[in-house]
Amino acid sequence: MGFVKDAFDSVTGKSSAKKAARAQTDASNASIAEQRRQFDKFQELLKPYVDSGVGALEGQNDLLGLNGFDSQQSAISNIENSPFFKSQYQQAENALLQNAAATGGLRGGNFQEALADNRSNMLFGNVQQQLQNLSGVASNGQNAATGVGGAGIQTGQNIGQQFQNIGQAQGGYQLAKGQINQGLLGFGLKAGASALGFGGF
Repeated sequence: MGFVKDAFDSVTGKSSAKKAARAQTDASNASIAEQRRQFDKFQELLKPYVDSGVGALEGQNDLLGLNGFDSQQSAISNIENSPFFKSQYQQAENALLQNAAATGGLRGGNFQEALADNRSNMLFGNVQQQLQNLSGVASNGQNAATGVGGAGIQTGQNIGQQFQNIGQAQGGYQLAKGQINQGLLGFGLKAGASALGFGGF
């Protein structure tokens, strides 16, 4: 029975229509899988930049006081206690000391004021530099996130098109199947009418 049905489907074209629909569906499914794989890889490649950008944005918010006073104070203290700032300040202080010693102003009030101003100015400059550095990293993260978002939108549109292709393939198969069945029904009615003497081919 199965052999007869297969042979019948082959003669009527049902088998070809079904194979064509299956081939298009398989191709669309393969395309969907590949697009998802490529998007996942793209997302994986940009993840470090996105993560760094998020961290940098948090650092900016801390320094600007957007995460509260304690976070701001902690961020500024981290800069002030960093080896870079300490080394920078020590060099500047040594230069001031040498200058004051050479001019005999070590005990004067101007020297003490200059030391205090120097530290304050250097800390302010370092905070500004850190904000600028964090801004650059945050921008890189934002650009990476935008790239991932754009790729996600494009991938979604492409996958949507592939699902539409699958729907068209299945619809085309059902339409072809219906036309074949309709043709067979017409052929059967004509054959039956002819056999009963109601008309000929």
